[in-house]
Amino acid sequence: MAEWVKSRHGWMLIDFPVDSGLAFLSAVANSGPRNAFYVRMTHWAAPDAWAVEVKPMDAAMFHEELPSRFRPQLLQVSFPAYDLPELTRRLREHAAGRSTPPALTDWSTVGR
Repeated sequence: MAEWVKSRHGWMLIDFPVDSGLAFLSAVANSGPRNAFYVRMTHWAAPDAWAVEVKPMDAAMFHEELPSRFRPQLLQVSFPAYDLPELTRRLREHAAGRSTPPALTDWSTVGR
């Protein structure tokens, strides 16, 4: 794993159960403007785009006597470390019950 870890230098990773990860993304998106941060977290082609991946897991990994049965288990969110202050700010806004009304997004960084 050393090479993989090295390739993620400067990036943060958070693992969630799938439903919790989707709730996290919604909370972050709704707690701030639809600016460059928002574009990075929502569009795969944006510069420094967040990577959001569902990782299936096999029940047999934990109970080897069982036949293989895969299910969506983990939602992994990876984002550039420089987004951490804005992410933290948005989570504080969400915890305080404040949201930002929907508005137009500047998609120019992805040619949209």
